[in-house]
Amino acid sequence: METKTDRRILRTKKAINEAFLGLLTEKEFDRITINDISERANVNRGTFYLHYMDKYDLLDHSIDDHLNRMIFSCTFTKFTEEKLEKTEAIEALKSLFIYVEENFIFFSSMLSNKKTSAFRERMMALLSSGMQKKIQMQGINQNIDKELIVQFMTTAFVGTVESWILNNMPQPPQWMAEQIWTLFERNGCK
Repeated sequence: METKTDRRILRTKKAINEAFLGLLTEKEFDRITINDISERANVNRGTFYLHYMDKYDLLDHSIDDHLNRMIFSCTFTKFTEEKLEKTEAIEALKSLFIYVEENFIFFSSMLSNKKTSAFRERMMALLSSGMQKKIQMQGINQNIDKELIVQFMTTAFVGTVESWILNNMPQPPQWMAEQIWTLFERNGCK
């Protein structure tokens, strides 16, 4: 039997997360205190600690939540486990870029804040496991180590998304998806 979360708990967690995100846009992670978060969220410290152990736990939950929603927004499992037609692959990538665009403040905060490298590392690990399944080892990749290719493609993809975000998304999601898919195809990732 599935249990429903009380709406008050959901509202409180949302307020805490929004407060935390707002603070991340204003100052470095290590300068943010539980008092700062609690005051901004209009909750007391005890309420904060009912939901999170500390600000690192809040950061971890926030990262997990956004990465999971990003992945599900683009049918990532389908993208990594099946051979997709070009149009399906571009649509999946476009959905990913749209999700990032809609959550620009979160992603830009995570990528520009010095102490939140955990976000980049988790994104790399998540994409690396998916990329592992997609890399074709014949053709241009037949004489190259698969781990090296996966690391190269993952780093290139994350770096490109990071650059797109930090430059205020100068190209639309559709354009980014088409360009990225072309690069994936050229490098044996289908």
